[in-house]
Amino acid sequence: MKTMTPDEINQLPTILHILDMIAGEEESLRNNLRYNFLSNLGAENKFEIKAETPNGPCVLQPTSSCFNSYFRGQAEYHEDCLPTLYRDQKKDNIDRFVDRLRSSEFELLLQTHPFVKLIYNEGIVFKNFGKDVLVSLKVDYLGLAQHYELATDMLDFTNDKWVAAFFATCSNKNGRYIPMDSKGDGVVYRYSLPPEHFLPGKDNLIQGKKFSAIGLQPFKRPGEQKGFALKMEEGENLNNVRGIQKYLFRHDKLAAEIIYNRMNQGGNLFPYDELEELAKKIKTSKKISNNAFEFAYKKYTVEQMNEEKLREACIAKGIKFVNYPVARFPRDFKRNFLTDWKKNGEKEFFSKIVHRQYF
Repeated sequence: MKTMTPDEINQLPTILHILDMIAGEEESLRNNLRYNFLSNLGAENKFEIKAETPNGPCVLQPTSSCFNSYFRGQAEYHEDCLPTLYRDQKKDNIDRFVDRLRSSEFELLLQTHPFVKLIYNEGIVFKNFGKDVLVSLKVDYLGLAQHYELATDMLDFTNDKWVAAFFATCSNKNGRYIPMDSKGDGVVYRYSLPPEHFLPGKDNLIQGKKFSAIGLQPFKRPGEQKGFALKMEEGENLNNVRGIQKYLFRHDKLAAEIIYNRMNQGGNLFPYDELEELAKKIKTSKKISNNAFEFAYKKYTVEQMNEEKLREACIAKGIKFVNYPVARFPRDFKRNFLTDWKKNGEKEFFSKIVHRQYF
């Protein structure tokens, strides 16, 4: 796509026109008696228990007003839309492995969180039509790493049009989002899973799961952003992915301010939690634990590199390997978390979850 002229940009709709189009589709879904069970009517801003595989753990997926539609907003259109791991063309395979080391360090940190340990050791009991059901839940470690701004091979999506609109019309300046001026154009992507994902025996047709719900997690940010993630391969461009539609729009400051204020100036999407500072520490540290290296080495391969050579190559990039975690939760964190969980956290967590019977 060639760069548009100012006149061509002025002919584009505003973000509000795109939101209005999507809202019309949602309203049609609600009003059609044959399909309204697919909408989130009566379950707005909630999460549903969904099994990703027949025998695996479940996810808490955000309810949606629009069937099979997931959105991504960008304040600028790029010919090559790539995940952060592959975005910097100056990085070589070792640089990217270092990024994976950091996401591995982050995963090992999350595994020490008391709520994560609770899920994996005991599962969580949900009341299903009056009957207690023990359910194990998936913690999407890589999806969480992406949400906390570590470099990964994933792209963020959401099933909430307003969340996508916020990221499409607000820019991050020194860690704070502000509305865009009336200059230039942005894009909203819509991703729809291909038909084979809805067929019986789909696991035999689909090799490798690329799209997943992050949903409600022990940490607030992904839930507030109604988070999903699309895994990308090296060299893969979102603009060419099957199931992607693009909606270009012209920036309009008033429209951006409306969205900015509706989302509480970004406060709704970025609630503070304990992970924020720890993720920043991992992202900027030149230190990596030996445990993270061993974890990443088993998970990710680098061509023509055995363990010793890969370790030396990372050291040559300025990485120092240490025998302790780069980041850890505070010493009293577990006690404080469990106290708060029993007092308020458990009730708040379960209040966000619904179970709907589909006929």
